[in-house]
Amino acid sequence: MSGSLTPPVQLGEPLPHPKPAAQCDVCQALLHQRQLAEARGDMSKVTDLNIELRNHPEHAEWQR
Repeated sequence: MSGSLTPPVQLGEPLPHPKPAAQCDVCQALLHQRQLAEARGDMSKVTDLNIELRNHPEHAEWQR
C-alpha cells in the first residue's frame, strides 16, 4: 500500500421526485408504487420508480 488517500466522493443534492403526467395511467400506477415503497422505507425501489417515471415516454412529452 502506498499510503496515499484519495479525496472523498462529492455528491450533489438528490433530484426531486418527478411528477406523473395527470392523464397517464402508467404514470399514476408508478406514483402509487413509489408511495408504497416509500411507506415501507424501500428507497432503492423509490429510486428505480423515479427513474422509470423520468424515462416514461408520455411523462417525457408532458414535461416539455
